[in-house]
Amino acid sequence: MSGRRKVAIGLVGFGSLIVAAMATGVRAVKPGERVVVRRFGRVVRPGWGPGIHVGLPLGLDRFESVRTDEVRRVSVGTGPSASVAVPDPAAGEFLTGDLNLAHAQAVVQYRVARPEEWLARAQDPERLLRSRAESALARALARRGIDPILRDDRPAISREVAGALGRAAIEVGVEVLGVSLTEARPPAEVAEDFLAADSAQSRRDGRVTEATTLAGTTATRARAEADAVVERARSSAERRQVAARAEAGRFLAMLEAARLDRPLTIRRLYLDAMAEFLPRAGRKVIVPADGSVDLGILGDTAGASVPR
Repeated sequence: MSGRRKVAIGLVGFGSLIVAAMATGVRAVKPGERVVVRRFGRVVRPGWGPGIHVGLPLGLDRFESVRTDEVRRVSVGTGPSASVAVPDPAAGEFLTGDLNLAHAQAVVQYRVARPEEWLARAQDPERLLRSRAESALARALARRGIDPILRDDRPAISREVAGALGRAAIEVGVEVLGVSLTEARPPAEVAEDFLAADSAQSRRDGRVTEATTLAGTTATRARAEADAVVERARSSAERRQVAARAEAGRFLAMLEAARLDRPLTIRRLYLDAMAEFLPRAGRKVIVPADGSVDLGILGDTAGASVPR
């Protein structure tokens, strides 16, 4: 009986060892994480995503986890570096297209998109990424003069570096999320001169903007005044045309009436003329049609005596 118990205990112990050994190959992968499996030194593709996975036990499979949702940053150009004890005075200096020197710094934001390449292609993938970013930044600055770099071309430089780096980042398994040119300045020895030139350029741009605004305002006002003059002339012409048409219609109606009854038309014209004239006369004298009148009765202004 004791022998059977020993055998049972041995089997249980052996089974426990096997279970424990098999458990060394079980790996739980968290969300936002990806595990790269190295089996006998070779990378097993594809890697493991979130969930429970079982590999070879006892160290036959080695596991390396990488966060794929983490936004990482790498800085190139000027700026402190923890790996360098004594900073290089020339660090971050780039040659521009017009043969000037500019201190520049860019920050690259990225995430690990393909952990297999990230871990297998290079011993230090971040250093390789920094080197590629610095080369892309140097090429972008070499295509421009110092003035655009210090003033308006920062967004364009960032986009150009991101485009060039996006193609190179495939080699190290990362996805470039964005590039920011955080610093662009002239060397300290000529910083004051560049500042004065930049101030003069800003004043010139301000005056150009004011002149452009004034020209636009003046042109708009002139167009409005010209439109008003044209509109007034058009309205006046239309009124005169309407009045001329009305007068012509009145004349034609009178002509037609004269054709039908000439004496009556002449009498009507006479009466109309008198109706228009009499209200403006100060004094009125009515005499017979075959009589005469002494105009002296109208006052001294008409004359002392008028022959009859």
